[in-house]
Amino acid sequence: MRSPVNKVLALVLVAMAPSICGAQCTSNSSACSGGVPRFVKFAGVLKSEAALSHAGVVAIKFVIYDDPNAGNALWQEVQNTQLDAEGRYEVMLGVTAPDGMPMDIFTSGEPRWLGVRVVRPGSEEQPRVLMVSVPYAVEAADAQTLGGLPASAFARVAAGAVPETSVAIQTTGAVTGATVEAAASTAAASGAIEGRSGPVNVIPKFSGGGLTSSQITDSGGSVSMENLANILFADRYPGGVPDAIAACPANGCIIYALSPNVNLSLGKIDPGTKAITIYLGPYNYTVQQITLRKAFKIIGMGASGTPNGSAGCSVASPCNGTILQSINGNNPVFVLPQTNNVPATNVHLSGFRVFGSAGNTAEDCFFLDTSSTVNTGLWFSVIDDIYMQGFSGVSVHVKGRNNDFASSSQWVLFNNLEVYRNAGGGNALRLEGAVFQLRFRNCQFDGQGIGDGTNIYMGGTSGGPAVGASGFPISITFEGLVTQGAALGVQIDGGTNYIFYGSHHEGLFAGYRVTNNTGIPTNGLTISDTYFAGNVGSNGGAGFELSVETTLAFGIYFVHNQMFGNPDAIVKSTNLASVVYQDNEYAGPSNSPPTSGVTQQNSPATSINTLGSHSVGLNSSATPIATIQSGLGPGEMITFFTVGGSVTFASGGNIDLMGATSIVVNGTITFVRTDLGGSLWKPVSQWSPPATTAPTSAAQALLNSGASARP
Repeated sequence: MRSPVNKVLALVLVAMAPSICGAQCTSNSSACSGGVPRFVKFAGVLKSEAALSHAGVVAIKFVIYDDPNAGNALWQEVQNTQLDAEGRYEVMLGVTAPDGMPMDIFTSGEPRWLGVRVVRPGSEEQPRVLMVSVPYAVEAADAQTLGGLPASAFARVAAGAVPETSVAIQTTGAVTGATVEAAASTAAASGAIEGRSGPVNVIPKFSGGGLTSSQITDSGGSVSMENLANILFADRYPGGVPDAIAACPANGCIIYALSPNVNLSLGKIDPGTKAITIYLGPYNYTVQQITLRKAFKIIGMGASGTPNGSAGCSVASPCNGTILQSINGNNPVFVLPQTNNVPATNVHLSGFRVFGSAGNTAEDCFFLDTSSTVNTGLWFSVIDDIYMQGFSGVSVHVKGRNNDFASSSQWVLFNNLEVYRNAGGGNALRLEGAVFQLRFRNCQFDGQGIGDGTNIYMGGTSGGPAVGASGFPISITFEGLVTQGAALGVQIDGGTNYIFYGSHHEGLFAGYRVTNNTGIPTNGLTISDTYFAGNVGSNGGAGFELSVETTLAFGIYFVHNQMFGNPDAIVKSTNLASVVYQDNEYAGPSNSPPTSGVTQQNSPATSINTLGSHSVGLNSSATPIATIQSGLGPGEMITFFTVGGSVTFASGGNIDLMGATSIVVNGTITFVRTDLGGSLWKPVSQWSPPATTAPTSAAQALLNSGASARP
């Protein structure tokens, strides 16, 4: 709300005009040759300004307008003015310029209004007052011009001479109770610029013809903004990212480490309770250890390198993008805080490569350990687009408690990970103890070559109770997994609900092994729609695609898979009832896939005995099968698959074809035993392989050999 101007202001304006040509000169005076200075004497009172009611120096801005309320500012100046105890002051308008006020603002015959404002934050302009002038004063001033221009405007300019222009800015110190804007040149043609003395380290900005404080500060080389105080630039700190984290506000910040001038030593990073996001540039950083905490994010610019997992980088084969080189010896790079009730939630890591320390013998890349804490772990988080190599320990190691589920990492998505183990080193992925709801999508976990160790281990905790341990993985899903170049692709040593969908395997002595070394049963394992190359499962008679080596295994499904080459065994099991072998495509050289303890091969007859098998191979025959003898009970199923041609099933014995007299099968058919209306076998599913053109000999050789699919 504007404060009313004291009545004295209006009174003095009536008397101010006669002084517009108040300076005296004679015809031979030097002052006359330069024209009569145009000054206006003005007096006013600022008693109504509560903050300025005491005596002192204040900065006052005077502006002449062509409208009483809005309009254009025709002229302005700022003067530092002494107030008396009553707030009265007196100034001579125009004294800040050598020639005083420009007369062209008065010679148009249009009315003019004067506005007055104290220069300080929050101050508003007082109501404008109409200016009056004495006609002879205006005419006298106009007589010194020709068409409104001074005589100097018609002087000849010497060849090569360039007129110089300048704007003088005068600043003064700050005064108590007000921010002082200094007087400056006020010629309307040159544009008014107000100087400013104000807060240190604040970058000024142009505003309404003057300079005011901007939101940007520059202190000690750190540039920040008032409304962006949580954005920091790591190159402004000698220690780089760790120093920026220390300077980050308590509630968190975004740190940019993208400048080529940034300190590339990440050292030890621990965000504590701050929500921090770090953006890394396309550089090689060194790192000791990074502690994952709530809302912590590290985003790199991606990384591309040499093919086939080679760590060597050169001018010809560079590793471009964001690289993290560990210098932490055998200590892990990424860890969780070992504190009860402090889970690391909403973590996001993406877009970089991590290389193990030179010469390490047991270093993990990720060690997410909750084995000795309560209510901790990595929760609701994403680890995406990360390449790991050179770790002789475990590249991704998630370890939970071995006797309960009081603490576990859970609800984590591992997406687009690429891992290459050191030869003879630990697992590429190891899940042990209590972990829950982990999903791996489009990940590759490889060894260095066929016969080189185990790529993936999941099950009980090493060193845990020998029998009856109650901490184990639950609901672990793999979609689009690639694992190759090892003796064993995947070992499962207990746990519940493992799913492998759409996997790809090459260069393995063995694919999947189910064991029971810690007394933990395996309840639920599905391997489906998976490709086994021709070089998987051959190891001098000991190779396999899947081996179930314990009676404590239940609900094992090996379905809709494709097998090539000549494996020693596709599926073998010591527990006949544990494995369902169904709707698989076998492209091997024999009539029947080499299975053991799972599938038997029969020649069709009117009545066949399948014993306790859930999967039975049938040689091609025209003899209709009408009776199935089996040790399976009601509700259990058998899948028959044909070898070398079609097989016919017929009604008449204990087979119920639901109205049909016979059915010809070239592929697979699944029956279920029902005790409704007698002990009968009824078909529930039939699958026939799609009609495809036989591959060329070269293509078949490629499938059987299992050519490397590494990028």
